[in-house]
This record gives sequence, C-alpha cells and structure tokens, in this order.
Amino acid sequence: MADEATRAHVGRIVFLPGRWLVQSLDSHARNVALLARAWRADLAFSGPTPNLALTSGRLVEAARIHDMGKPAHFRLAYDDGVQPPRWEYSFAGHRFDAAHPDAYVQALAEMHHEFSVDGVARAVARLRLAEVTRPVADHFPLDLYALEMCDQIEATVARAALGSSQPEERVFMDFQFRVRSPAEYEVDPFVFAETPMCLAVEYAELSPPRDAIQPVERGSGDSRRRALGELEQWLAKQLQEAPWKRKEVRLWPWML
Repeated sequence: MADEATRAHVGRIVFLPGRWLVQSLDSHARNVALLARAWRADLAFSGPTPNLALTSGRLVEAARIHDMGKPAHFRLAYDDGVQPPRWEYSFAGHRFDAAHPDAYVQALAEMHHEFSVDGVARAVARLRLAEVTRPVADHFPLDLYALEMCDQIEATVARAALGSSQPEERVFMDFQFRVRSPAEYEVDPFVFAETPMCLAVEYAELSPPRDAIQPVERGSGDSRRRALGELEQWLAKQLQEAPWKRKEVRLWPWML
C-alpha cells in the first residue's frame, strides 16, 4: 500500500463506455503550475498594472497546492434524471481545505473557484489588514484570474486529451478552445512565455466491474449511496495498483 506521500488520487475522470480514464491529481497540479510559471501578465492584461513579478512565485505555489483538499472531498455520482443517464464526480468544498503558511498563497488557493466581485473584494480587504500582505493586496484579483485561467485551460486540455467528446463541459472561464490535431490544441487568449506550451497528462485506464456498476445503475436512495461508496473504495485501490500512462500534448496560440 502506498504511503500518503506517494499515494495517487483522482484529478479528473473521463467516463467512456466500459472504461474510465482517470487523470492523477499530481498530473493536474503540475500542469497548472507549469502554466502559471509561464503566464505573461504583460500579454494578459492591458493598461497599467502592478508589478506582478513580485507575486509570480506565490502564484506558482498556489497553483501547486490549490487542489490539495480534493482527496477528502471526492465523490462519485450517477444521474439517472437525464437521458441517457450519466456518471459524474464531485470535489465540492475542496478549496476550503487548502492550507499554506503564506496567507497570500492560501487566499489564492481558497478562492480559485470564487467569481463574485464581493468575494474577491473581501479577500483583498483581508490581505490589506495584514502587514505582510498589504503591499501586494492589489495584485490579488489579477493573480486569482491567472490561477483560474491556468486551472481551467489545463482541465479542458486534459479532458480533450483523454477523449472527452465535450472537453469544455465544465468551463467556468471565458476563453476559446479548439482541437488542432489529436495531441495539439489552440487557445485564445494565449498568454504564455513558451510556444508551444508542452504538458503531460498522466492517467490510468480502469474498467470498473459490472458487479460494482450495476448496483449503482439499478439502485436508488441508500442502496445506491452504499454502492457508490464501495465503488469509490475500489477506485482508490485501483489507482495505487494500475499502470500509469502518459500523453504529451502541445498548446498553441489561436490560428486565424
């Protein structure tokens, strides 16, 4: 059994007929950190901006730890209220489990799914109250935008790389995405220092047994919840034993 330092966790799942492609959480976090490190604020933002180089290291660190709460919040779900029924998963509440000794880094991680003006304004106000973060409090909205964009771009690219027919299904940021070739994608805005941006999606290919799937698909209420819990345990165990595959992808600027 892997210890917690080396234990594999779910980053995302693409549900395909008869098999689940599971990106590791480490793979997702590494890719988001790579995008954050390559983020060019001068291309992303027009007009006068603060010197974001002062917080660029904190942005990368926030990208590295932003999803650390996901393992404790992972849940499988099955929605038979739509046609056709579909498998789903959730990490609801995970962002609030982010922890870091740097208050600015922790605030970025905790807020990486926050989009309300009031929520961001309250975070900036809290940062202004602390002497150590006051000088960079005004950087926060721009760094938060950068983190959210890197997170969403990575998620969309990974879903496409793993064969999702709807890679933009979970989009919550405004950008353009299209497939150039099976392992090459275009995005707009493209605001990264490297062209192309090279990422690696590490994943396991699992085939859940029918005797674990059927109690979920046919059950309801408590019986379905128990079956989902058993399937979550099966998935956690399989991730420690399955061989990991690697798919390298390249990200390009949008071509007109």
